[in-house]
Amino acid sequence: MLIVIHSLIPIFILIFTGLLLKRSCFLSDEYWPAADRLTYYLFTPALLIHSLGNKKGDEIPWLDMLLTIQGTVLLSALLLCLWCFFNRSAGFALLTSVFQGGVRFNTFVALAVAEALFGVRGLALAAMGAGFMIPLINLLCISAFSLRTTKVRIDAGSYFRNLATNPLIIGCLIGGTLNISGLGLPAGLDGAFALTGKAALPIGLMSVGAAYQMTNMAQRWWPVLTSCIVQLLCKPLTAWGLAHFFALNGIALPVTVLLFAVPTAPSAYILSRQLGGDHVTMASIITAQSMLSLFSLPITFILLGQ
Repeated sequence: MLIVIHSLIPIFILIFTGLLLKRSCFLSDEYWPAADRLTYYLFTPALLIHSLGNKKGDEIPWLDMLLTIQGTVLLSALLLCLWCFFNRSAGFALLTSVFQGGVRFNTFVALAVAEALFGVRGLALAAMGAGFMIPLINLLCISAFSLRTTKVRIDAGSYFRNLATNPLIIGCLIGGTLNISGLGLPAGLDGAFALTGKAALPIGLMSVGAAYQMTNMAQRWWPVLTSCIVQLLCKPLTAWGLAHFFALNGIALPVTVLLFAVPTAPSAYILSRQLGGDHVTMASIITAQSMLSLFSLPITFILLGQ
């Protein structure tokens, strides 16, 4: 128990540091979007390439993880669709916020926790799992917005272009290709990627904290509670069940569960604001899940016996 808690404390301290820096105005408001962009397009892809590039492909249960991850995402989306169907009187905008809150995941928190608990191998597995999740999650969320709004329509060309230019997917593809081919990274180049990638998690976690918005959650308790139950309870349990069904073992099992036990992504707020969702409720969901994860993440891994 203490090992789990001690591993998570530095992560939450960095998130809280970002929150304090944002609230204190120590850094200008222009800094955070620039830091997000640098982390997203440079630091994180470098981290993924370094993490995946020199691992032995036969050590990674690619297929079992893929089936577990895709199955969990789809079952969670189905559960949320059922909830939205029976609560459709709440309005489209609010329903999209609940859907995003129960489907998306915070990449930076997942990668940081995986490395803290399971080292470099855990980070590589989490990076690969994130690569499996991102395309499907993006498709599901865009599809949800496209159902009832004129602001977005599913365009196969745009969708695949966005995936092809997604830096996280590119990083996973490059690292995975180097892994499967057995080429790996030359020592000097690997060192450069490793050094660059080290900036991804601390800056990314502080940006997560800076993105939090303290909102009045009491007025939105029902959709907030629903998204929290799906995100922090139903998804980890589903991932755990499917992982056992597909005989996923070793540290791949807890790393896969971890991907579904972290709070939703702050980027969900931006998408909600741009595409006509209820961005105020979305901010409440992000904040509530982030606060609850301080307790739910240690409990999840203690119950798993990891």
